[in-house]
Amino acid sequence: ECVDQIIPLFDALQSKDYNKVETISEHISKVEHKADKIKDDIRQHLPQSIFLPVDKRDFMHLLSAQDDIADAVEDLAVLMRIKNISLPEELNEPLRDLVRHVVDAANEACSMIRELDDLLEASFGGAEAEKVEKMASSLGTAEYEADKKQFLLAQKLFSLNSLCAADLFLFNELIKKLGGVADQSEKIGKTLQIFLSR
Repeated sequence: ECVDQIIPLFDALQSKDYNKVETISEHISKVEHKADKIKDDIRQHLPQSIFLPVDKRDFMHLLSAQDDIADAVEDLAVLMRIKNISLPEELNEPLRDLVRHVVDAANEACSMIRELDDLLEASFGGAEAEKVEKMASSLGTAEYEADKKQFLLAQKLFSLNSLCAADLFLFNELIKKLGGVADQSEKIGKTLQIFLSR
């Protein structure tokens, strides 16, 4: 739900609709808080004695990785509320490309989570395990591609002479936070690979 707000957030920035940026940012904060409550609820209802089909620590890592995606999106939203910044024309297309790529990676990570039931039924083996392994590999590639896009965008950003120092700093932080969403998405793939290896 947090990830679904990333594209509308950047659309609002691009169209200089700062009221909409504010509204979407506030919505993201509420949804992220809801995610925190869900995570805490799961943790509180996992007594030490409960038997899980996976290592409890690995399960908690998976839970944290999901929460970290929501946290990264909230960080992004908070940054966009600090100052009304105008998006330079030169950054428009590469930024949009990075945003789409990061959202796709995060959605892929969410799709992997939905495979848990089938993985459990297949006792973490067979065709289902191969499917998840391929998805994890694809996520790793997506994160690598996000890094490359992030670097090229940062290069373009620092080649501009039209930005004041504050805007330059904010755009650089936005680019890093977008990369952070892809990083956290890849963690989900890595955690599920750990499930498969045990």
